[in-house]
Amino acid sequence: MIKIENLSKIYGGKDNKTVALQGINLEIEDGDVYGIIGLSGAGKSTLVRCINLLERPTGGSIYIDGEDLTKVSKERLRAIRRKVSMIFQQFNLLQQRTVLKNVELAGELGGDENRRRKAIELLETVGLGDKLNAYPSQLSGGQQQRVAIARALMTDPKVLLCDEATSALDPDTTRSILDLLKRLNEKLNLTVVIISHQMSVIEAVCNKVAIIDNAKIVSEGTLQDVFLSPKTAVAKKLIYSGKINTGVKGEKLVKLMFDGDIEEPIVTNIIQQCNILLTIFYAETKRIGGKTYGQIMFRLPYYDEDIGKLREYLNKKGVAYEEVNTDDFC
Repeated sequence: MIKIENLSKIYGGKDNKTVALQGINLEIEDGDVYGIIGLSGAGKSTLVRCINLLERPTGGSIYIDGEDLTKVSKERLRAIRRKVSMIFQQFNLLQQRTVLKNVELAGELGGDENRRRKAIELLETVGLGDKLNAYPSQLSGGQQQRVAIARALMTDPKVLLCDEATSALDPDTTRSILDLLKRLNEKLNLTVVIISHQMSVIEAVCNKVAIIDNAKIVSEGTLQDVFLSPKTAVAKKLIYSGKINTGVKGEKLVKLMFDGDIEEPIVTNIIQQCNILLTIFYAETKRIGGKTYGQIMFRLPYYDEDIGKLREYLNKKGVAYEEVNTDDFC
């Protein structure tokens, strides 16, 4: 659905330039819920705005359904943009128009004679069928974002771009909006691209993820691969931030990674069968695509003495593991 090749975006002139994007290559398949995550200033919002050419890239190509947006005419670009809708952190609703009239707006601009019926159907789809005549000021933040989503769907898009669309919402409302996006993805075969600085948002709904840092993609893959085995410093920071005591430096840890439901008590068996001591340092599980994925990190008080026995046992049992250092999470 979306292919990005060697994309770059540079602001400013020769003597005062800022590189916002450099050498970006991504492929987002039809029907993906694709997350792009990074710390503030990494370039993620610039990247999503380049996808529909709200920001024109300095170099590279952006293909939507096989067409390079950087080379099409202005008229063709307007037509393609109707199939690539966008929602923002700020809902951008017109305060003087009712909920129904806000959603109808995209149909008005496109000359859709059936826009009223379609807008009503979409508002019912997003759970606001009883708010047609309300005004934005009478709605909660989550309800306003649902109106924005309904409005974005008026053009029957193939792609929905979400730029920090839940950042202004509380956790419960965020979950409800993410659940809605996932349902729309499944019901409409809608390709969804979610930009966020929160790993919890990406983990909740995406099947694939790319991590951007200092204007470059530093990691990408399936959500479970990135979650279980982050390779770069920024990936580790995003996944483990607030969960691991980074004040404990220089210690060696062992991380076990689980793919699917685990029936046997693996940690108890390690203690009993290897006759070693260990202390749980960190543990977490995630439900991704209907399967349970998890990881456990633990300390070995007598690391040098016991690591050989542990390696032998885990290799024999076929349990995936890594030896890590607490410095990696600082």
